[in-house]
Amino acid sequence: MDSTGTQVERGAGALVTIRAATPQDIAETIAVHKAAFPAFFLSMLGDRFLLQLYRGFLQDSTSIWLIASHNSRLVGFVAGTTEPEGFFKRLLFCRWPAFIAAGASAFFRHPLQIGRRFLAALMYRGEKPHGIDNATLLSSIGVSPHYAGRGVGWSLVEHFCEEAFSRGSDHVYLLTDDANNDAANRFYVKCGFSLESSFTRNGERKMNRYIRSFSEEKE
Repeated sequence: MDSTGTQVERGAGALVTIRAATPQDIAETIAVHKAAFPAFFLSMLGDRFLLQLYRGFLQDSTSIWLIASHNSRLVGFVAGTTEPEGFFKRLLFCRWPAFIAAGASAFFRHPLQIGRRFLAALMYRGEKPHGIDNATLLSSIGVSPHYAGRGVGWSLVEHFCEEAFSRGSDHVYLLTDDANNDAANRFYVKCGFSLESSFTRNGERKMNRYIRSFSEEKE
């Protein structure tokens, strides 16, 4: 991908630029993340936790973090890594004090909702599919609610996959909730992903794991 930006036009006519993220994008990314996922776990952990997460994406050489902007306004983002296990190990090693501080603050605000899920978040390593090597994780994608349905998410996914494959990855995979999440599951299928497996996380949350393979697209 050309890091200076690629113009795309979709849906309601919004002319959107897809480009690599910069440090100046962190605050707006956090705002879009919370607007897109207001009741989700990472949003509940608060701005301080999200700040450390996206700083980690920005500073790690294995990460892919792309921004969609319209009229100089950030309207969507996608972030992931070509080396999921190593990335999350480095992220925790370098930033664990800040994560603990942010998590403690969130725990006191929402003790019942946070609880053991916070520890699981710290130990997360990407949940790569078994027997699949050289796979990039699409970890997080969000679009401003004001730009939903305009093709921004589709464009972000396409550019993310192109970047992953250009770096030598054979697969891109992602995880999303199974329950009460039909729109997201349909979206990933529309973007060329296939359901690889389903599993229960922490004994209570059913997850779907999708994968898109470069070898299949070349055929």
